[in-house]
Amino acid sequence: MGGSLVLRTLNTVEPTPVRWLWPGFVPLGKLTLLAGDPGLGKSFITLDLASKVTRATLPPTGSEGGDGQPGDVIVCSAEDDPADTIRPRLEAMDADLRRVHCVESVRFKGLPDRKEHPVVLQRDLGAIAEAVKQIGRVRLIVVDPITAYMGDADGNSNTEVRSVLGELSRLAAWSGAAVVCVTHLNKDSGGKRAVYRAMGSLAFTAAARVVLLAASHPDDPAKRVLATVKCNIGTERPGKVYRLEDSRIRWLDEPSPYSANDLEMPEQAERSSATADACEWLADALKAGPLSVSELKCLADTDEQSWRTVERAKARLGIRSERANAEGAARGRGAWTWRLA
Repeated sequence: MGGSLVLRTLNTVEPTPVRWLWPGFVPLGKLTLLAGDPGLGKSFITLDLASKVTRATLPPTGSEGGDGQPGDVIVCSAEDDPADTIRPRLEAMDADLRRVHCVESVRFKGLPDRKEHPVVLQRDLGAIAEAVKQIGRVRLIVVDPITAYMGDADGNSNTEVRSVLGELSRLAAWSGAAVVCVTHLNKDSGGKRAVYRAMGSLAFTAAARVVLLAASHPDDPAKRVLATVKCNIGTERPGKVYRLEDSRIRWLDEPSPYSANDLEMPEQAERSSATADACEWLADALKAGPLSVSELKCLADTDEQSWRTVERAKARLGIRSERANAEGAARGRGAWTWRLA
């Protein structure tokens, strides 16, 4: 017997704004994928989020996000031990440990020989949903790494990955919690855009509404950059620069001029060198005082400086953009000027 479609006419659908746990980076009620190579602080980022959730110290989100109240966190971690890694890190981050719940296993009734089993998403999402009900006010669910919880599902199969992540997305929508899945990058970096670098099937990045990349900073080996690979539900935000210090994340108050593709494409080293040269050129051009954008473009063209590279240098140097006053505009200096901070 054939089935029949269940339809809903759009004029009966009540529009709702996207709600954010971390505005522009991690939405509530949806799936976020965080990718990056080992040692770049992916797990630190998720625990930093967890700590802020428990203390309600995330940036204010107004009508688009939470209500400013502390929340609970469920952590599925296959690589970090709760006793010697997760707890010490969260303590260093001043988390409320009473609100963080680490998943150890799943217990089944009627199996006297083996009552507990490792979590497998396609089998145990019901158990996770039940835990969400019991805990109450869960605002963040971390799965780190997602590939460790796929069970028999083929991580390279679009169909099987979509099946698992589709159910995980429904759990996020039902619970209203942000679900953040961590993954590593594949080894094939040659010429690939960042969206193709997540390990396994492209369905991992396709299923997530937001995909983030943790990468090394091109200009400073002590720094890292969190950049947006894709964001299907809002305006893409500039990347965040951070350091790993004393078992915690330190977010730096400096702009990142690098997109996710900038960070992952193989010409990164060349671009970094070019940006350093542009910084020196731009600082020299502005040392005598402000110049209009049109003047700078002419100088850049004369000196064979790529304007895109000059813009990256502007961000790195903290150059200020200011609208020219009437007197300056009358002299033909243009609508905007740049000046050294």
